[in-house]
Amino acid sequence: MDPVRFRPEPPLVADASVWINLVAGGRAVDVLRALAKPTIIPSIALGELERGRDKGRSAYAGITPLIAAGYVTVIDLPEAAENSYLSLVAGRASQTLDDGEAATLALALHLGATALIDERKAIGIAAARFPDLTVATTTDLLLSALVRSVMDADTLAAALFASLTQARMRVPDHLFDEVCDCLGADRARLCLSLPARVRTGLSDIAAAPFVCDLD
Repeated sequence: MDPVRFRPEPPLVADASVWINLVAGGRAVDVLRALAKPTIIPSIALGELERGRDKGRSAYAGITPLIAAGYVTVIDLPEAAENSYLSLVAGRASQTLDDGEAATLALALHLGATALIDERKAIGIAAARFPDLTVATTTDLLLSALVRSVMDADTLAAALFASLTQARMRVPDHLFDEVCDCLGADRARLCLSLPARVRTGLSDIAAAPFVCDLD
């Protein structure tokens, strides 16, 4: 199940997929500046990004300056969060997550923070096992009033388009219409990470691009 419309309340703990999307969007500094506290990445998730360099991925190179500038804080998984973490990585494949996703949920639960994570499976497992944990996605963050307070409509549309086309960002079903409104029909049709039914169902009338309402 996808989360309801998200209003970011830092601290936020973000999985590797979120950083891949933010770096690809080219406006990570603007996004992070809008938040009241540094955003957290578990050291396990950072390790996943670092290993991605061998595959030609650029997210690690993009996040290291953000860490150096104090916008991002790297935290090791504390002992008190290990049981939650182990419960998410051990068991049947249908009920377990990869190490970075599990660390993100376990650390957010331990800190009383919001977990930023994009994978549908991880969101569903979090909702079932940790109903009190607030979980949201990169798209929720980009469309939030906080981020829109520091980005004009054209800049936000460009960041969304880059995240969707370069990182293949996953958009929750309930945000398809809002994302398409922000992009405009012409750009939205080019985003192959959006479902075909969404891209082919766009009306030419929706081609008034880059108009993103706050609510």
